[in-house]
Amino acid sequence: MHFDWKNFLFRIYLKLAFPPEFTAEKSIRHQAKVLKKILRQLSSTELGKDLRFDEINSYNDFKNRVPVTQYEFYENYIERIKTGQQKVMTDKPVKWFAKTAGTTSGKSKLVPITKQIMQQCHVRGTFFALSKIHQKDESMRLLSHKNLLIPGGIYDTLDSGITVADVSAIISINIPYIYRGYYTPDIHVQTFSKWEEKIANAVKQISKEDVGTMSGVPTWILSVLQKMKEEFPFKKLTDKWKNLQVYFHGGVSFEPYRKQFEELVGKKDFNFFEVYNATEGFFAIQENLKSNNLLLLTDNYIFYEFIPLDKHSVRERNAIELSEVKTEVPYVMLITAPNGLVRYMIGDVVTFQSLNPFTFKITGRTQEYINAFGEDLLLSNVQNALMKTNQSFDCTVSDYTVAPLYISIEEKGRMQFAIEFSKTPADIAAYEKLLDENLQHENSNYKQKRVNNLALSSLEVIALPEGTFYKWLSSKNKLGGQNKVPRLVNGRNMMEEILAIKSSVQS
Repeated sequence: MHFDWKNFLFRIYLKLAFPPEFTAEKSIRHQAKVLKKILRQLSSTELGKDLRFDEINSYNDFKNRVPVTQYEFYENYIERIKTGQQKVMTDKPVKWFAKTAGTTSGKSKLVPITKQIMQQCHVRGTFFALSKIHQKDESMRLLSHKNLLIPGGIYDTLDSGITVADVSAIISINIPYIYRGYYTPDIHVQTFSKWEEKIANAVKQISKEDVGTMSGVPTWILSVLQKMKEEFPFKKLTDKWKNLQVYFHGGVSFEPYRKQFEELVGKKDFNFFEVYNATEGFFAIQENLKSNNLLLLTDNYIFYEFIPLDKHSVRERNAIELSEVKTEVPYVMLITAPNGLVRYMIGDVVTFQSLNPFTFKITGRTQEYINAFGEDLLLSNVQNALMKTNQSFDCTVSDYTVAPLYISIEEKGRMQFAIEFSKTPADIAAYEKLLDENLQHENSNYKQKRVNNLALSSLEVIALPEGTFYKWLSSKNKLGGQNKVPRLVNGRNMMEEILAIKSSVQS
């Protein structure tokens, strides 16, 4: 048996060039250097001049002089970049606009991306992930087999020459040429913007390959694998791809999909590895293979700040830097990045699990919560309640969304869970009852409102026909890529649209 020089050298390269070790001491030093570097770069831009970055000499200066921002702050700058103006938000030429999903707010956003940002943040983050998985599993042979990659699409090229695409598609076209041959389907299929066409062409190619790794958002990877199973039947995925070792996932919480993937893969020692790569930057990778905690990448061209969740809605948003965070406190994360997003509220809520290294869980979204009855329901509450309930029933959740049904003269309010099961529980009423009990355990405010049905009646589970969420996303032109189903919606519009689709399917 010959020695595998290719994978051996790749492992050594990853270990030396991208050591995935981030002690607290190193991380705090990293962050101080990253902030100085970004401010120095952006000081020559229109944004930097408007915010007088050249006068900032310390973190306290930065914190006191620069406001916490959201996307609306940048819209005029973005419009100027669209026309081809340079040095507006970045000191290097903007080659791409990364398009956010906009599923929660209903409005997609454009984030300027330069070659430098792509290489030093997004691609660099990818290599940190590869280095970590090699460190934790010495059997990895990523260069011996193909990597199934299903990113988003390329949508448009503006008159200025700037390309509009999902960030995952931009990463695909920036994969070094030396590694391109290790991916399937080919780059043209990967970056198709028409989802049905992408699936059809991808299945033709990947069914013939020896796939060792998979990468992509769980919902869309499942769509491709289900289509492949229809056309090229298999019992277990590892029967077809005997060398399949790891699935790199991100974009949505993996827990609702874990059971489906475990059954589909059919291999006990399989590695599921999470990456936190958002449109705005590559932030974190899974700490190890036995924990779902995410390791903050403090040396990846992003500066982080945090606002305690209970303070984020007040006018004076008093943010803290990484050295001040505490465990078990939910924080709204802010980023400052070379794409010109400064003290930018990305919308994710994180809760630190350890401080050396800095590891955390994503526990919610600032726009994805429900507070219709004073219950302050967070995404982590719902996910944990669902996970515990599913463990007690022989069922599998494919997708779901939650919305309040408001109190009226006729009836008390309640939570509605619209769930698309790939395997429906035999007794929905029993499932509802246990889910409600688990949700009360996860959220004390919800439990208070449920005492003796005083303010809220027990939650309702609405089982949806297969394909309901797919049809809803299709109606919004949001198939594939970074797009996903909002989990918690503090209103009725989406739920009513979902129920209308359900009625049309059943009629």
